[in-house]
Order: sequence, then structure tokens, then C-alpha cells
Amino acid sequence: MRSLTTGSCKIRYYPSLISFQLLCAVVFTLAQLQTENALAFGLLQQPTRRPSQSNRSLRFTQQLFARSYDRGGDQGRARKANHRQRTSGRVVFNTEDLVQQIKSSRNCFELGKVLRENPSLFFSEDSIRTLIPKVAELKPKMSARDLAGLLNALAKARVPPRSQKVHEKLMLVLGELAGRKIEDLDERGIAMTLNAFAKKGFQDSQFFEMAAEAAIPIIDTFTSQGLSITVNAFAKMDHSHPALFDEVAKAAIPIIHTFESQHLSNTVNAFAKMDHHHPMLFNEVAKAAIPIIDTFNSQSLANTVNAFAKMDHQHPMLFDEVAKAAIPIIDTFKSKELANTVNAFAKMDHQHPMLFDEVANVAIPIIDTFNSQDIANTVNAFAKMDHHHPMLFDEVAKAAIPIIDTFNSLDVANT
Repeated sequence: MRSLTTGSCKIRYYPSLISFQLLCAVVFTLAQLQTENALAFGLLQQPTRRPSQSNRSLRFTQQLFARSYDRGGDQGRARKANHRQRTSGRVVFNTEDLVQQIKSSRNCFELGKVLRENPSLFFSEDSIRTLIPKVAELKPKMSARDLAGLLNALAKARVPPRSQKVHEKLMLVLGELAGRKIEDLDERGIAMTLNAFAKKGFQDSQFFEMAAEAAIPIIDTFTSQGLSITVNAFAKMDHSHPALFDEVAKAAIPIIHTFESQHLSNTVNAFAKMDHHHPMLFNEVAKAAIPIIDTFNSQSLANTVNAFAKMDHQHPMLFDEVAKAAIPIIDTFKSKELANTVNAFAKMDHQHPMLFDEVANVAIPIIDTFNSQDIANTVNAFAKMDHHHPMLFDEVAKAAIPIIDTFNSLDVANT
């Protein structure tokens, strides 16, 4: 048992039975009661000066108590959801303040800004109840550009399971309206809207068809980012549109030098996912990628070589440069990226012993994060390239045995 004295009161407590936050709350309450009694009997004068450090500490204790024990209700959920979230303005923990921001939004731009700055809005039922009528109020005045911006903001929202249906309905209603105004969308609007639907996995074949038809006549106005986002969205939703992909390739090649690493990687990855062959585009992507290969992160490197391997597109110089760029940052690769990288090198029969050694060294400590397919692809790649690494194979065996029931017939065969 321990004791704590505050004013004229002595508190005895067991540390194992009381949390620090609750103890602080008790201390604060007793101190507040003593102060109120002293004021009531004229023993203290009302402070007119700036609060002392001790008063500020008590206020902090009260806030700490409120944060710790306001677990239920909308404010508690919104507070937890927004924890450590950086925004361009400020983090909004107060549901009343958020509701007021929604109500005072005079147009779609302002409403979109509220959504972007508060991606956890859908954790608050009060905010949702305010948002729906506000969208209905602004809907008749929404331009095609407004719709694209609002859909993009909604796609970035974090949505708990209990709010999924409401969020999906809002997306679909706005998407349907955007479909009717599709011809008014510029290249940025088309790319943003497609990306919004793909990000949330909302399948709307009719909208994707209309978007493709609207994009093709103005494809030469698309930026590198717009082209990359567009084909990436179609690939994510597994929506085939060969004519659009051909036009994107034609538009991309003359401006390929403006593509950043992620745009290059996403573009070839989308073409590979959709099994859309375009050798000239892949050659130009390789030429553009090599001089800036040191700007590629682990995911972009893995996706790029994986796309070339899927399409069976040989480019030894690109693979050599990817290996050189990957080795210094190999510890940033996730399990799937490690597996996809060595698998791509094996598919293309591209020898690089140093890369394989580094992949093995990094894979061993995190082998328990590999799923059945990653395990199978990794050891199969090492076997194909006749690259011996007994320790890796031993660790793979240990990791595979507990999850052997998750292996399909192909994984078993490859392992």
C-alpha cells in the first residue's frame, strides 16, 4: 500500500488496483473541492492573475482524465480515430466543432476540405447525420469538378464497419451523378473519380466504360500522373479496356521523361495485371527508369521487375540497375516485395548472386511474415537460379510447417 497527501487529505491506495489516470482524477477532484470550500468561506480570494503552474498542471490532469475515460460515444470514437493524425489545418477531436464545420460549408469545395482534414469523420454518428443532408442540399449545384473532388475526399476517409453502408451509398449516389456529367470532366477529374472508385473497390462497370470513352478523345491532355492513375484504377478493378490502354501508351511515350518513379512502376504494373502487351511502352519505361532508379522505393522496384517478368519482356540493363538500387535498401522490402523480386529475376533467368544473398539475409529474420505464396515463390526462385542458401531453406521449412494447410497445390509443388 502507498499513500499520497493532497492538502489536508491523505489517500492510501494499492498501485495494482488503481490506474495512474484514475489516481490523478481523484487528486484533482479533492484539490478542487478544497479550493471551492475555501472560496465559499472566504479563506481564498478569486485569482485575477495568470494561472500558476500548479493550476495549469491540474487542468492538464483533468484533460488527461477526460481523454482516458471518455471511451464511449461519438467524441471518444472520433478522438481515438484521429489520434496522431496530421492534417493541413488542425486535428478536430470535438464532434460539435466538426458538425458545425459541415453545417457551415457553403459549397462542395468547403465540404471537401472538411472531409480531407477529418478523414475519421465517419467514426462519428452525429457527423454522418449532418453530412448526409448537407450533401443532399449541395447536390443540385454540384459541377462535374465538384463531384470529382468530393468523391476523392470520400475515398480517403477511414470508415469503420458500422458506417460502411452509408459511406458506400454516398459514393454510389455521387458516382451516378458524376456519370451523367462525365463529358464535363477534364483529365484530372476523370483520373480522380476513377481512382476514388478503385481505392474503395466499388465496382461500377458502366461508369468505367463511360470514363474510358470520355478519356480517349482528350488523352493527350493527361499528365503523367493522370495516365498512371487511370490505367492503375482499371487494373485494380480488373476492368479490361484495350482501346484505352493503347491510347494511354501512345500518349505516355512522348512524355515518358516526365513520369516519376511511382508513375512508371504503376503504369507497367497495370499493363501487366491486365495482360496488355505493349513492347514499345515497356522499352521506353525502362529507358526512363534507369537514370532515376535511385528514386524508386522498395515497392516500385519490386513492381517494376515483376511487371517486366509477367510480360516476359527482356531488359537486362534494367534488371541490373534494379538490383544495384535494391541492395542498399533491401531491409525496407516487405515479404511480398522480396518474394516478387527474386521471382521476377528467376522468371527472366537473370543471374545476380549478390541480390539473392541479400534477400536471403533479410528474409530469414522476418520469415514468419511470409504467406504460403511468398514462401513458395522465394524458394522456387532460388532453386531455378541454382542459388544455394541452406539456412534460408531451413528457416522456410520451419515457417511453412505451421501454416502448411494454407498452401495450395501450386504452392506445395513450387516449395
